[in-house]
Amino acid sequence: MRPGFRPTTAVSLVYASTAFNWVAYALLAVTLPFRFQSLGLSVVQYGIAVAVLALGMLLTESIWGVFAFRIGNARTILALGIVVALLYLGIGVSDTFLTLTVSLGLLGALFVFQVPLMRWIALTALGPGTGGRGTGVFGLFSGVGLVVGTALGPFLFVEFGFRALTFLIVASYAVGVVLTILLPWRQVALPPRQSGLLRQVRAVFTRPFGLAVSLVVIAYLAKPLVWNFLQYYSVSLFHGTPSGAGYVIGAAQGMSLVAGALLGTVVDRWGAGRSAPFGFVLLVLGALGTFVSSSYLEMVLTSLVFATGVGWLSASLLPLALDAIPLQLQGTAVGVFGSFEDFGLLVGPILISAAYTAYGAGSIFLVVGAVGLVGVVCSLLMHLLGRKDQHPLDAGRLPQS
Repeated sequence: MRPGFRPTTAVSLVYASTAFNWVAYALLAVTLPFRFQSLGLSVVQYGIAVAVLALGMLLTESIWGVFAFRIGNARTILALGIVVALLYLGIGVSDTFLTLTVSLGLLGALFVFQVPLMRWIALTALGPGTGGRGTGVFGLFSGVGLVVGTALGPFLFVEFGFRALTFLIVASYAVGVVLTILLPWRQVALPPRQSGLLRQVRAVFTRPFGLAVSLVVIAYLAKPLVWNFLQYYSVSLFHGTPSGAGYVIGAAQGMSLVAGALLGTVVDRWGAGRSAPFGFVLLVLGALGTFVSSSYLEMVLTSLVFATGVGWLSASLLPLALDAIPLQLQGTAVGVFGSFEDFGLLVGPILISAAYTAYGAGSIFLVVGAVGLVGVVCSLLMHLLGRKDQHPLDAGRLPQS
Protein backbone atom coordinates (compact mmCIF):
# COMPACT_ATOMS: atom_id res chain seq x y z
CA MET A 1 0.00 0.00 0.00
CA ARG A 2 1.24 3.48 -0.78
CA PRO A 3 1.85 5.83 2.16
CA GLY A 4 -1.15 7.88 3.13
CA PHE A 5 -3.73 5.65 1.43
CA ARG A 6 -6.80 4.87 3.51
CA PRO A 7 -9.22 2.02 2.77
CA THR A 8 -12.10 4.46 3.26
CA THR A 9 -11.03 6.18 0.02
CA ALA A 10 -11.76 3.05 -1.96
CA VAL A 11 -14.92 2.26 -0.04
CA SER A 12 -16.33 5.75 -0.60
CA LEU A 13 -15.90 5.39 -4.35
CA VAL A 14 -17.49 1.94 -4.19
CA TYR A 15 -20.52 3.38 -2.41
CA ALA A 16 -20.89 6.29 -4.83
CA SER A 17 -20.45 4.23 -7.99
CA THR A 18 -22.87 1.59 -6.75
CA ALA A 19 -25.50 4.24 -6.04
CA PHE A 20 -25.35 5.59 -9.60
CA ASN A 21 -25.37 2.10 -11.11
CA TRP A 22 -28.55 1.25 -9.22
CA VAL A 23 -30.20 4.54 -10.15
CA ALA A 24 -29.82 3.46 -13.77
CA TYR A 25 -31.10 -0.03 -13.13
CA ALA A 26 -34.07 1.14 -11.05
CA LEU A 27 -35.14 3.72 -13.65
CA LEU A 28 -35.41 0.85 -16.10
CA ALA A 29 -36.91 -1.78 -13.82
CA VAL A 30 -39.69 0.36 -12.35
CA THR A 31 -40.90 1.55 -15.76
CA LEU A 32 -40.77 -1.80 -17.55
CA PRO A 33 -44.39 -2.71 -16.62
CA PHE A 34 -45.62 0.56 -18.11
CA ARG A 35 -43.45 0.05 -21.20
CA PHE A 36 -44.95 -3.42 -21.69
CA GLN A 37 -48.46 -2.03 -21.24
CA SER A 38 -47.84 0.76 -23.76
CA LEU A 39 -46.70 -1.84 -26.30
CA GLY A 40 -49.81 -3.96 -25.71
CA LEU A 41 -47.90 -6.79 -24.06
CA SER A 42 -49.45 -8.91 -21.30
CA VAL A 43 -48.65 -9.36 -17.62
CA VAL A 44 -47.41 -12.89 -18.38
CA GLN A 45 -45.05 -11.58 -21.06
CA TYR A 46 -43.77 -9.02 -18.59
CA GLY A 47 -43.22 -11.74 -16.00
CA ILE A 48 -41.31 -13.84 -18.54
CA ALA A 49 -39.11 -10.91 -19.57
CA VAL A 50 -38.26 -10.04 -15.96
CA ALA A 51 -37.49 -13.70 -15.34
CA VAL A 52 -35.14 -13.73 -18.34
CA LEU A 53 -33.39 -10.68 -16.88
CA ALA A 54 -32.91 -12.63 -13.65
CA LEU A 55 -31.80 -15.68 -15.64
CA GLY A 56 -29.01 -13.64 -17.20
CA MET A 57 -27.82 -12.69 -13.72
CA LEU A 58 -28.20 -16.27 -12.52
CA LEU A 59 -26.08 -17.74 -15.29
CA THR A 60 -23.18 -15.33 -14.93
CA GLU A 61 -22.94 -13.89 -11.42
CA SER A 62 -21.07 -16.92 -10.09
CA ILE A 63 -18.62 -16.58 -12.98
CA TRP A 64 -18.12 -12.89 -12.24
CA GLY A 65 -17.51 -13.91 -8.63
CA VAL A 66 -14.77 -16.35 -9.69
CA PHE A 67 -13.09 -13.56 -11.65
CA ALA A 68 -13.90 -10.82 -9.14
CA PHE A 69 -10.32 -10.20 -8.10
CA ARG A 70 -9.16 -10.26 -11.75
CA ILE A 71 -11.46 -7.51 -13.06
CA GLY A 72 -10.31 -5.03 -10.42
CA ASN A 73 -8.60 -2.70 -12.91
CA ALA A 74 -9.68 0.35 -14.88
CA ARG A 75 -9.25 -1.11 -18.38
CA THR A 76 -11.45 -4.15 -17.83
CA ILE A 77 -14.15 -2.16 -16.06
CA LEU A 78 -14.23 0.45 -18.85
CA ALA A 79 -14.58 -2.17 -21.59
CA LEU A 80 -17.38 -4.05 -19.86
CA GLY A 81 -19.09 -0.81 -18.83
CA ILE A 82 -19.30 0.34 -22.47
CA VAL A 83 -21.00 -2.92 -23.44
CA VAL A 84 -23.57 -2.56 -20.65
CA ALA A 85 -24.31 1.05 -21.66
CA LEU A 86 -24.98 -0.12 -25.23
CA LEU A 87 -27.40 -2.74 -23.92
CA TYR A 88 -29.32 -0.06 -22.02
CA LEU A 89 -29.59 1.87 -25.29
CA GLY A 90 -30.77 -1.27 -27.07
CA ILE A 91 -33.58 -1.76 -24.56
CA GLY A 92 -34.62 1.85 -25.06
CA VAL A 93 -35.23 1.35 -28.79
CA SER A 94 -36.73 -2.16 -28.55
CA ASP A 95 -40.45 -2.33 -29.29
CA THR A 96 -41.24 -6.06 -29.48
CA PHE A 97 -41.45 -8.79 -26.86
CA LEU A 98 -38.58 -10.71 -28.46
CA THR A 99 -36.12 -7.83 -28.70
CA LEU A 100 -36.96 -6.59 -25.21
CA THR A 101 -36.57 -10.04 -23.69
CA VAL A 102 -33.26 -10.79 -25.43
CA SER A 103 -31.86 -7.37 -24.52
CA LEU A 104 -32.93 -7.76 -20.89
CA GLY A 105 -31.33 -11.19 -20.68
CA LEU A 106 -28.03 -9.86 -22.01
CA LEU A 107 -28.22 -6.90 -19.65
CA GLY A 108 -28.73 -9.22 -16.70
CA ALA A 109 -25.73 -11.30 -17.74
CA LEU A 110 -23.36 -8.33 -18.02
CA PHE A 111 -24.72 -5.72 -15.64
CA VAL A 112 -23.58 -7.77 -12.62
CA PHE A 113 -19.95 -8.01 -13.70
CA GLN A 114 -18.69 -5.78 -10.87
CA VAL A 115 -21.26 -6.68 -8.21
CA PRO A 116 -19.31 -9.47 -6.42
CA LEU A 117 -16.16 -7.35 -6.24
CA MET A 118 -17.99 -4.25 -4.99
CA ARG A 119 -19.93 -6.25 -2.40
CA TRP A 120 -16.75 -7.90 -1.15
CA ILE A 121 -14.90 -4.60 -0.68
CA ALA A 122 -17.84 -3.09 1.19
CA LEU A 123 -18.40 -6.22 3.26
CA THR A 124 -14.83 -6.49 4.53
CA ALA A 125 -13.96 -2.81 4.91
CA LEU A 126 -15.28 -2.39 8.45
CA GLY A 127 -13.20 -5.25 9.81
CA PRO A 128 -13.77 -8.54 11.67
CA GLY A 129 -17.12 -9.18 13.29
CA THR A 130 -18.96 -6.50 11.31
CA GLY A 131 -20.33 -8.48 8.36
CA GLY A 132 -23.93 -7.55 9.10
CA ARG A 133 -23.14 -3.86 9.51
CA GLY A 134 -20.90 -3.80 6.43
CA THR A 135 -23.58 -5.46 4.35
CA GLY A 136 -26.21 -3.11 5.70
CA VAL A 137 -24.20 0.04 4.96
CA PHE A 138 -23.49 -1.17 1.43
CA GLY A 139 -27.21 -1.77 1.04
CA LEU A 140 -27.84 1.76 2.29
CA PHE A 141 -25.91 3.30 -0.60
CA SER A 142 -27.10 0.90 -3.28
CA GLY A 143 -30.60 1.42 -1.90
CA VAL A 144 -30.29 5.19 -2.29
CA GLY A 145 -29.85 4.57 -6.00
CA LEU A 146 -32.85 2.26 -6.06
CA VAL A 147 -35.02 4.76 -4.18
CA VAL A 148 -34.14 7.62 -6.51
CA GLY A 149 -34.69 5.52 -9.60
CA THR A 150 -37.96 3.95 -8.49
CA ALA A 151 -39.39 7.26 -7.27
CA LEU A 152 -38.52 9.23 -10.41
CA GLY A 153 -38.96 6.53 -13.04
CA PRO A 154 -42.77 6.52 -13.44
CA PHE A 155 -42.97 10.33 -13.43
CA LEU A 156 -40.25 10.64 -16.07
CA PHE A 157 -41.89 7.89 -18.13
CA VAL A 158 -45.22 9.71 -18.15
CA GLU A 159 -43.70 13.12 -18.88
CA PHE A 160 -40.99 12.26 -21.42
CA GLY A 161 -41.53 8.71 -22.62
CA PHE A 162 -39.44 5.57 -22.40
CA ARG A 163 -36.89 6.35 -25.10
CA ALA A 164 -36.05 9.76 -23.64
CA LEU A 165 -35.75 8.13 -20.22
CA THR A 166 -33.18 5.75 -21.70
CA PHE A 167 -30.67 8.59 -22.15
CA LEU A 168 -30.89 9.43 -18.44
CA ILE A 169 -30.41 5.75 -17.62
CA VAL A 170 -27.25 5.59 -19.73
CA ALA A 171 -25.93 8.84 -18.25
CA SER A 172 -26.44 7.59 -14.69
CA TYR A 173 -24.71 4.32 -15.48
CA ALA A 174 -21.80 6.14 -17.14
CA VAL A 175 -21.21 8.18 -13.98
CA GLY A 176 -21.13 4.97 -11.96
CA VAL A 177 -18.58 3.39 -14.29
CA VAL A 178 -16.33 6.46 -14.20
CA LEU A 179 -16.36 6.48 -10.39
CA THR A 180 -15.43 2.81 -10.39
CA ILE A 181 -12.55 3.44 -12.78
CA LEU A 182 -11.28 6.22 -10.49
CA LEU A 183 -10.96 3.77 -7.60
CA PRO A 184 -7.22 3.38 -6.79
CA TRP A 185 -7.01 -0.25 -7.84
CA ARG A 186 -3.22 -0.47 -7.53
CA GLN A 187 -3.47 0.57 -3.89
CA VAL A 188 -6.26 -1.82 -2.90
CA ALA A 189 -4.58 -5.14 -2.19
CA LEU A 190 -7.04 -7.76 -3.42
CA PRO A 191 -6.68 -11.40 -2.28
CA PRO A 192 -4.58 -13.72 -4.45
CA ARG A 193 -6.23 -14.88 -7.65
CA GLN A 194 -7.35 -18.49 -7.65
CA SER A 195 -7.49 -20.75 -10.70
CA GLY A 196 -10.13 -23.30 -11.66
CA LEU A 197 -13.72 -22.09 -11.91
CA LEU A 198 -15.40 -25.37 -10.93
CA ARG A 199 -12.83 -26.09 -8.25
CA GLN A 200 -13.52 -22.76 -6.57
CA VAL A 201 -17.29 -23.24 -6.71
CA ARG A 202 -16.99 -26.72 -5.19
CA ALA A 203 -14.70 -25.38 -2.48
CA VAL A 204 -17.18 -22.76 -1.28
CA PHE A 205 -20.19 -25.06 -1.40
CA THR A 206 -20.00 -26.40 2.12
CA ARG A 207 -23.11 -27.65 3.92
CA PRO A 208 -23.61 -24.44 5.97
CA PHE A 209 -23.21 -22.38 2.81
CA GLY A 210 -25.76 -24.56 1.01
CA LEU A 211 -28.27 -24.18 3.82
CA ALA A 212 -27.79 -20.42 3.89
CA VAL A 213 -28.29 -19.94 0.16
CA SER A 214 -31.45 -22.05 0.28
CA LEU A 215 -32.85 -19.33 2.55
CA VAL A 216 -31.70 -16.76 -0.01
CA VAL A 217 -33.80 -18.44 -2.69
CA ILE A 218 -36.88 -18.37 -0.46
CA ALA A 219 -36.39 -14.70 0.40
CA TYR A 220 -35.98 -13.71 -3.24
CA LEU A 221 -39.00 -15.70 -4.33
CA ALA A 222 -41.02 -13.35 -2.13
CA LYS A 223 -39.19 -10.07 -2.82
CA PRO A 224 -40.73 -9.33 -6.27
CA LEU A 225 -44.18 -8.90 -4.67
CA VAL A 226 -43.56 -5.21 -3.94
CA TRP A 227 -40.61 -4.49 -6.22
CA ASN A 228 -42.18 -5.82 -9.46
CA PHE A 229 -45.94 -6.10 -8.92
CA LEU A 230 -47.06 -3.16 -6.79
CA GLN A 231 -47.36 -1.23 -10.07
CA TYR A 232 -50.22 -3.60 -10.96
CA TYR A 233 -52.09 -4.31 -7.74
CA SER A 234 -51.87 -0.78 -6.32
CA VAL A 235 -53.83 0.42 -9.37
CA SER A 236 -56.24 -2.51 -9.83
CA LEU A 237 -57.04 -3.24 -6.17
CA PHE A 238 -56.35 0.02 -4.36
CA HIS A 239 -57.14 2.53 -7.14
CA GLY A 240 -53.78 4.27 -7.08
CA THR A 241 -51.89 5.90 -9.96
CA PRO A 242 -48.75 4.81 -11.82
CA SER A 243 -46.82 7.74 -10.37
CA GLY A 244 -48.10 6.89 -6.89
CA ALA A 245 -46.85 3.34 -7.36
CA GLY A 246 -43.37 4.69 -7.98
CA TYR A 247 -43.44 6.70 -4.77
CA VAL A 248 -44.62 3.69 -2.73
CA ILE A 249 -41.95 1.44 -4.22
CA GLY A 250 -39.39 4.15 -3.51
CA ALA A 251 -40.58 4.35 0.10
CA ALA A 252 -40.36 0.56 0.39
CA GLN A 253 -36.85 0.61 -1.03
CA GLY A 254 -35.91 3.29 1.48
CA MET A 255 -37.39 1.33 4.36
CA SER A 256 -35.53 -1.83 3.38
CA LEU A 257 -32.14 -0.13 3.12
CA VAL A 258 -32.54 1.82 6.36
CA ALA A 259 -33.67 -1.37 8.11
CA GLY A 260 -30.67 -3.23 6.72
CA ALA A 261 -28.22 -0.55 7.85
CA LEU A 262 -29.72 -0.20 11.34
CA LEU A 263 -30.41 -3.88 11.95
CA GLY A 264 -26.97 -4.95 10.71
CA THR A 265 -25.59 -4.15 14.16
CA VAL A 266 -28.29 -6.34 15.70
CA VAL A 267 -27.33 -9.13 13.31
CA ASP A 268 -23.69 -8.86 14.38
CA ARG A 269 -24.70 -8.98 18.03
CA TRP A 270 -27.19 -11.86 17.82
CA GLY A 271 -25.55 -13.84 15.03
CA ALA A 272 -26.83 -14.03 11.45
CA GLY A 273 -28.44 -17.46 11.84
CA ARG A 274 -30.41 -16.39 14.87
CA SER A 275 -31.59 -13.19 13.16
CA ALA A 276 -32.90 -14.61 9.88
CA PRO A 277 -36.27 -15.97 11.16
CA PHE A 278 -37.34 -12.48 12.22
CA GLY A 279 -36.90 -11.19 8.69
CA PHE A 280 -39.09 -13.96 7.28
CA VAL A 281 -41.76 -13.27 9.90
CA LEU A 282 -41.97 -9.68 8.65
CA LEU A 283 -42.35 -10.90 5.06
CA VAL A 284 -45.33 -13.01 6.11
CA LEU A 285 -46.91 -10.17 8.08
CA GLY A 286 -46.41 -7.73 5.20
CA ALA A 287 -47.86 -10.03 2.52
CA LEU A 288 -50.88 -11.18 4.52
CA GLY A 289 -51.41 -7.68 5.89
CA THR A 290 -51.70 -6.38 2.32
CA PHE A 291 -54.20 -9.13 1.54
CA VAL A 292 -56.55 -7.90 4.27
CA SER A 293 -55.90 -4.17 3.68
CA SER A 294 -59.04 -2.15 2.95
CA SER A 295 -57.45 1.15 1.91
CA TYR A 296 -54.50 2.57 0.01
CA LEU A 297 -52.91 3.76 3.25
CA GLU A 298 -53.10 0.29 4.80
CA MET A 299 -51.53 -1.15 1.66
CA VAL A 300 -48.66 1.33 1.96
CA LEU A 301 -48.08 0.50 5.65
CA THR A 302 -48.06 -3.26 5.09
CA SER A 303 -45.70 -2.79 2.14
CA LEU A 304 -43.31 -1.02 4.51
CA VAL A 305 -43.52 -3.94 6.95
CA PHE A 306 -42.67 -6.28 4.08
CA ALA A 307 -39.75 -4.03 3.08
CA THR A 308 -38.41 -4.06 6.65
CA GLY A 309 -38.26 -7.85 6.45
CA VAL A 310 -36.35 -7.63 3.17
CA GLY A 311 -33.85 -5.26 4.78
CA TRP A 312 -33.39 -7.49 7.82
CA LEU A 313 -32.72 -10.49 5.61
CA SER A 314 -30.29 -8.53 3.42
CA ALA A 315 -28.15 -7.84 6.49
CA SER A 316 -28.39 -11.44 7.73
CA LEU A 317 -28.04 -13.86 4.86
CA LEU A 318 -24.74 -12.84 3.22
CA PRO A 319 -22.76 -12.88 6.50
CA LEU A 320 -24.43 -16.21 7.31
CA ALA A 321 -23.38 -17.67 3.96
CA LEU A 322 -19.78 -16.37 4.13
CA ASP A 323 -19.08 -17.60 7.63
CA ALA A 324 -15.92 -19.77 7.59
CA ILE A 325 -15.28 -19.16 3.86
CA PRO A 326 -11.51 -18.51 3.33
CA LEU A 327 -10.60 -14.95 2.32
CA GLN A 328 -9.26 -15.91 -1.11
CA LEU A 329 -12.52 -17.68 -1.99
CA GLN A 330 -14.90 -15.00 -0.78
CA GLY A 331 -15.18 -13.34 -4.20
CA THR A 332 -16.39 -16.65 -5.61
CA ALA A 333 -18.70 -17.15 -2.63
CA VAL A 334 -20.29 -13.71 -3.09
CA GLY A 335 -20.85 -14.49 -6.77
CA VAL A 336 -22.44 -17.86 -6.04
CA PHE A 337 -24.57 -16.23 -3.35
CA GLY A 338 -25.72 -13.67 -5.90
CA SER A 339 -26.66 -16.43 -8.33
CA PHE A 340 -29.04 -17.87 -5.76
CA GLU A 341 -30.53 -14.41 -5.28
CA ASP A 342 -30.99 -14.30 -9.04
CA PHE A 343 -32.60 -17.73 -9.07
CA GLY A 344 -35.21 -16.49 -6.64
CA LEU A 345 -35.77 -13.42 -8.80
CA LEU A 346 -36.09 -15.72 -11.82
CA VAL A 347 -38.77 -17.96 -10.36
CA GLY A 348 -40.51 -15.36 -8.20
CA PRO A 349 -41.99 -13.19 -10.98
CA ILE A 350 -43.18 -16.29 -12.87
CA LEU A 351 -44.83 -17.69 -9.74
CA ILE A 352 -46.49 -14.40 -8.82
CA SER A 353 -47.62 -13.54 -12.36
CA ALA A 354 -49.06 -17.04 -12.82
CA ALA A 355 -51.09 -16.70 -9.61
CA TYR A 356 -52.17 -13.21 -10.68
CA THR A 357 -53.41 -14.46 -14.04
CA ALA A 358 -55.07 -17.65 -12.81
CA TYR A 359 -56.66 -16.54 -9.55
CA GLY A 360 -56.67 -12.75 -9.54
CA ALA A 361 -54.57 -10.03 -7.96
CA GLY A 362 -55.52 -10.91 -4.38
CA SER A 363 -54.07 -14.41 -4.65
CA ILE A 364 -50.49 -13.18 -4.96
CA PHE A 365 -50.42 -12.07 -1.33
CA LEU A 366 -51.42 -15.54 -0.14
CA VAL A 367 -48.78 -17.14 -2.35
CA VAL A 368 -46.02 -14.85 -1.09
CA GLY A 369 -47.23 -15.27 2.49
CA ALA A 370 -46.89 -19.03 2.09
CA VAL A 371 -43.38 -18.62 0.68
CA GLY A 372 -42.43 -16.43 3.64
CA LEU A 373 -43.85 -19.01 6.05
CA VAL A 374 -41.62 -21.65 4.47
CA GLY A 375 -38.70 -19.31 5.15
CA VAL A 376 -39.72 -18.98 8.79
CA VAL A 377 -39.89 -22.75 9.21
CA CYS A 378 -36.62 -23.47 7.39
CA SER A 379 -34.65 -20.78 9.24
CA LEU A 380 -36.03 -21.98 12.58
CA LEU A 381 -35.07 -25.56 11.71
CA MET A 382 -31.53 -24.37 11.03
CA HIS A 383 -31.62 -22.69 14.43
CA LEU A 384 -32.80 -25.87 16.15
CA LEU A 385 -30.27 -28.01 14.30
CA GLY A 386 -27.42 -26.05 15.79
CA ARG A 387 -26.93 -23.45 13.02
CA LYS A 388 -28.19 -20.62 15.22
CA ASP A 389 -24.76 -19.87 16.62
CA GLN A 390 -23.16 -18.95 13.28
CA HIS A 391 -20.54 -16.32 14.09
CA PRO A 392 -20.56 -13.01 12.22
CA LEU A 393 -18.27 -12.72 9.21
CA ASP A 394 -14.58 -12.46 10.06
CA ALA A 395 -13.33 -11.44 6.65
CA GLY A 396 -10.50 -9.16 7.69
CA ARG A 397 -9.95 -5.50 6.93
CA LEU A 398 -8.78 -3.96 3.76
CA PRO A 399 -5.00 -3.76 4.14
CA GLN A 400 -3.86 -0.62 5.90
CA SER A 401 -0.96 1.51 4.74
